[in-house]
Amino acid sequence: MTDERDILEVDVLFVGGGIASLSGALHLARLVKRHNETEGAENLDELMIAVIDKGVSAGAHGISGAVMNPGPLEELVPDYMEKGAPLEGS
Repeated sequence: MTDERDILEVDVLFVGGGIASLSGALHLARLVKRHNETEGAENLDELMIAVIDKGVSAGAHGISGAVMNPGPLEELVPDYMEKGAPLEGS
């Protein structure tokens, strides 16, 4: 029996789909974008950033959705509501 595995080469790998990894990946992607927009800087467009998690979906273990302060989310993704974030408030 041959043990076949998919291989995906990445430059940066975040292990765990919790808040820290998701915000870290998002922040890194923004830093790369800002760097690429800097005149004279070496372009980093080929940088592959990945987040892996053992859960069915990102955040399946650490983000219950029961109660959260939207402040940090607003800092990371100011237009989260316009993008259709599945959040409700009272």
